[in-house]
Amino acid sequence: MRLGGSGVARAQLRAARDHVAGDNPDAADALVSRSEAAAGRLMDFPEIGRPLGTDLRVFAIPRSPFRLVYRMAPEDGMILILAVWHGARQWPFGPA
Repeated sequence: MRLGGSGVARAQLRAARDHVAGDNPDAADALVSRSEAAAGRLMDFPEIGRPLGTDLRVFAIPRSPFRLVYRMAPEDGMILILAVWHGARQWPFGPA
């Protein structure tokens, strides 16, 4: 499986990193590292995330309040990360 990230997901991760870096640059670096590691796990185990409806899944980034919202497209051999979502924010993706 190949992995891709939407522009929205990339912007959300950058915003989260920048916000955390204001207080703790090391924690911001750790957030990015954990996010990248979580995305890598999706490539190895694409169904690891909890299903959300028919085509979305959510996977919690370990030791982080963030979640990866993604869509699998097995016919294309692709996983697309749609959002990097903070657990305290309102959930717009349907039943959580």
